[in-house]
Order: sequence, then structure tokens, then C-alpha cells
Amino acid sequence: MSIVTELLVIGVFAGLMGLDRRGAFQLMVSQPIVALPLLGLFFGDAYTGAMLGALVQLLWMSSSLFGANVPPNETVAGLTIGGMVFMFNAHGGHSNDPQAVWAMAVLLGCPMAMAGRWLEQKNDQANLRICRRADAAVRLGRPRIITRLPLWGLARAFVLNAGMVSLATIIGWGVLLALAPVLRATTLTAVTLYLLPAIGLGVTLAALRRRRGIVLAVAMFVVGLLVGAPQ
Repeated sequence: MSIVTELLVIGVFAGLMGLDRRGAFQLMVSQPIVALPLLGLFFGDAYTGAMLGALVQLLWMSSSLFGANVPPNETVAGLTIGGMVFMFNAHGGHSNDPQAVWAMAVLLGCPMAMAGRWLEQKNDQANLRICRRADAAVRLGRPRIITRLPLWGLARAFVLNAGMVSLATIIGWGVLLALAPVLRATTLTAVTLYLLPAIGLGVTLAALRRRRGIVLAVAMFVVGLLVGAPQ
């Protein structure tokens, strides 16, 4: 299958998941733990999709999407991370440590969560303009315009999500191809062994809202370290 076709599929999938996240369906299939295995099925690698989906889901467990709150966009980040890994595996990518490639993809793709949030905020502002157009149509007695405005808003969200994820995926795939043969095995191992646990610890601490919880988490970590240390 050609690269263009795969990028097109990734873009269409990202557009639909973007709608599910906030715009239309809200069936929760846009969550990385569901979306990435589904995308992995297309590439014939549902296992990698499930592993990446679980990892990315954990990174933003503390994010809550409700009302006017716009948290980091884990859907855009997850699909970008998954897309670049699937493209890497399908087209010229080679690594003795697949998990290291996953870690590098997470590093490259995590900032897309903030880019996705910025995109949603801009789209919300555009939707406010649509609301004003709907109000004006009511005052002018032109109700047919109102029926088209929601479709226009959904179409814009679809295109923006599809374009952002497709562009980020092709760039990230190129960076992975460039970095994989350059990095030494020890570097890749270090990324695998230390980067992901560090990210996980950071997410856990961010999810703890009370000081007592942080103290308890640190205490349990120390206890676990002492118990698990070789005698």
C-alpha cells in the first residue's frame, strides 16, 4: 500500500476521531486506548496499537473534558504517535528494540497534545462566529441557513484534525527514520528503561491534588524500592 494512501487513511481516521472527541458522536472511541488499536488493525498490527494506546492513555489520565474546559488533546497526540510508529514499521524502519522506537515516538508526539488543544480553542472561536451567523439568520427570517451551519462547523473540525495529524505524522515518521540508525543501542535502551517510567511518575504526581497523596505516593515508592532491592 502506498504512503499517500496510508496518510489519507490516517487523516480520515483522525478527522472522525476529532469529531467523536467533542464535535458530534462522543462515543469515547476517540480515546487512545480504543482509537490506536483500531488504527493498528488497518496496518495489520493491532498489538502495537493496543500497547501504544494503553501507554498514551495513561499519560493523560488526569485530563478531563467537560463544559468549556479544553484539556490537552490526547486524541491528536495518540494518533500522531501511532501513525508515525505504524509508518516507521511499514516503510523502511528497522530497530532491534521496538519499544525504543515507541519511546522516541512518544517524545516526538507528546507536544501534539498542546497543539491539538490550541486547535480546539481556535475552532471554538470559529464556532462562536457560526452562532452569531445563526442568530442573524433568525432575525432575518432565513431558517434554512441554520440547518447548514452545524454541518459547516463539523466539516471544519474534521479537516483541521485530519490535516494536523497527517502533517505531524509524516514529519515524525521522517524524524524516526533519521534518528533510528544514528542513536546507539545504549541510548535507545536508556530511553526505553528510564524515559517512560519518568513520564509515568510525572503523570501520577500531576494527578494527585493533595499534599497528603504526594507524601503517600513517595512513601510507597520508597517502601517498594527497599523491598524489591536485592539482598
